[in-house]
Amino acid sequence: MLLRQIAIAYIRIVTKVEELSLSISGMHCASCAANIERDLSTLDGVSTCRVNLATRSAVVAYDRARLDKQAVIDRIRKLGYGAAPGSPDVLSANIEEETATRSRLVVAVVLALPLVAVAMWHMVFDRTLFSPVVGGGIQAILAALVLLLPGRPILADAFNQARHLRLNMNSLIALGTLTAFGWSLYALWRIAGGGEALYFESAGMIITLILLGRYLEARARRRAGGAIEELVKLRPVKATAIINEVDVEVDAAAVQPGMILLVRPGGKVPVDGEIIEGEAVLDESLLTGESLPVERRTGAAVIGGSVNGNTPFKMRATATGEDCFVAGVIRLVSEAQARKAPVQKLADRVASVFVPVVLGLAVITGLIWWWLAPGAAMGVRSMIAVLIIACPCALGLATPAAVLVGTGRAAREGIVIKGGDILEKLATIDTVVFDKTGTLTKGQLEIVKVRTFGQVSEQNLIRMVGSIESQSEHPVAKAIVRYMRQRQIQSAVVRNVEARPGFGMVGECDSRRLVVGSRGLLDQEQVTLGPTLRQGEKEMEGGRTVVFVARDGQVVGLLSLADQVRGDAREVVDLLKARAQRVTMISGDNRTTAAGVARSLGLDHFEAEIRPEQKKLIVESYRRAGYQVAMVGDGINDAPALAAATVGVAIGSGTAVAIEAADVVLVRSELNAVVRMFNLAIQSMRTIRQNLFWAFFYNVVAIPVAAGLFYPVAGLTLSPVLAALAMSLSSVFVVSNSLRLGRADL
Repeated sequence: MLLRQIAIAYIRIVTKVEELSLSISGMHCASCAANIERDLSTLDGVSTCRVNLATRSAVVAYDRARLDKQAVIDRIRKLGYGAAPGSPDVLSANIEEETATRSRLVVAVVLALPLVAVAMWHMVFDRTLFSPVVGGGIQAILAALVLLLPGRPILADAFNQARHLRLNMNSLIALGTLTAFGWSLYALWRIAGGGEALYFESAGMIITLILLGRYLEARARRRAGGAIEELVKLRPVKATAIINEVDVEVDAAAVQPGMILLVRPGGKVPVDGEIIEGEAVLDESLLTGESLPVERRTGAAVIGGSVNGNTPFKMRATATGEDCFVAGVIRLVSEAQARKAPVQKLADRVASVFVPVVLGLAVITGLIWWWLAPGAAMGVRSMIAVLIIACPCALGLATPAAVLVGTGRAAREGIVIKGGDILEKLATIDTVVFDKTGTLTKGQLEIVKVRTFGQVSEQNLIRMVGSIESQSEHPVAKAIVRYMRQRQIQSAVVRNVEARPGFGMVGECDSRRLVVGSRGLLDQEQVTLGPTLRQGEKEMEGGRTVVFVARDGQVVGLLSLADQVRGDAREVVDLLKARAQRVTMISGDNRTTAAGVARSLGLDHFEAEIRPEQKKLIVESYRRAGYQVAMVGDGINDAPALAAATVGVAIGSGTAVAIEAADVVLVRSELNAVVRMFNLAIQSMRTIRQNLFWAFFYNVVAIPVAAGLFYPVAGLTLSPVLAALAMSLSSVFVVSNSLRLGRADL
């Protein structure tokens, strides 16, 4: 991912390609999204275009030398949709849509109830309230009010699409309702001559049921975006800053890095920072998914949005505003929900041609019935039912609704999945590759044994090695430096320090050349280990990491370090072995040490003495062999391998580079999250397939029934009102089925 981002940035500079994120309003179905995608793709200068119905967003890549962003926005507006730069506020948009749809639904119900009462009175009570002409006139007025008031946005959008020679779901609804209304006006005119069937109540109820479906869908979609809503609520509004020893309440948005803040008992941590005075017990459950409160001491990092326990503490702000952890997670989840899963391509292709096909089927249905039964009401009735029931709402929502809920559920579990495409890839993984240090192990190495040779004292050995290793960020180096400081040993002046990735460090200390690292590094430097080698091998057989030390070509010491295997590592490995074809470990440690760790975890495969660039090559070799690879790591050394994998998974406590290079981020350092991640991906893909099956099956079965295909032999048909109800409920089913992911057992 990191390498790809660098490449993309370079291409953009050279080719002047830019990505434009847009908030789109006025989309109602998959055909709307397909219309926008298809039309923008014809613009000279547009290279790619992705429109997401569920998040009401679009991402357009265009050549700024041939096109400007305003031209893209104007093109969308000419199609009859609203467009504005920037990512949409999905939460606010869903709330606004739910409110507006509910208001229109209430008006429609108030008008439709008396309309149905007048139309059906004679069927229920076997007598009429009004004469046929008066009753028909009242129905016509009420139906017209339903169409022109709550139904106006639907008709207006259909008219707007027709002006641009395009069709969408609203086009079918408008054609169906206006056909019913127009036929009824004609029938009302002919009533004096013998009577005709009226469909005014069908026109009114179709609009009412469509609005009911859209209200339920909007409500469900708002619930689907609940993960982002919860994260947004975590952002504190106020903070207590300490200015000139005085507590001052300020807006959290006004806090700047470096400011000293006071967090009172029960209060929220306003921004990311570090504790400078006091200790804290913090509830981070809504941020990381960790159910138990965590202890934080002076110098420890704290996350904005976590809730303090019973002890006040002072902190220094380190990240504020959009740089905060919560803001980053919100951004990643929002972007993930806007990225399409590849499985959606099939639905998009079908939706792009669905409406014209349905319109053709409706015309054919009307012609066949006119030919079979001239003058019969069945022809008009069936044609309207086909137009209404075949709207491709469920088809357009099948995938994005599941991605929306799935990525949101993952965020609540402390798992940030960076897109619907990643969710789909996770479900196909058959090979899992773990980095050892910091991933399968705690990454907190400790020196457990120090051996010296020759005239070098233990204190002097630690002083020399610690001074050299202070120039490195490797876990082994950090452990040695920490050991030196714990014993209050002063560091020495070092020069010409050079890191040998995967091997160790070389440099000068006290004007003497020092080599610190693995056996391989000493072999490179042509240093003879002699009897020291056997002592080192004994330590490595116990799963310990051994650092050899040579000064001026002579071995002067040996450090033995231990890194405990994570408590949940064995269980996770066993669960993954039951699912994947291959579970393996990659380590920069020597083969003996790596074998000890692999043995304790029950791993059949492992790679040892691997340099950073070799990790990437190993991952690529698995992929060339046909495996779908997930790489799990946490360090800078893992970034190339994370980027090369089918899916890169970064442990959240790892480096920023690893997190940036990964496709999935585990916010807390818990390997069990890897299993939950795979379970969620599999269940999400199962839900998507269920949704797509329902959407396709529904239309395959419903259209022939609505067209009256089974009426001559079984008397089976659908009235336009039942067709509208079935169409609305199909969309509600798809969204509701997706919502089950929010409660799924992982």
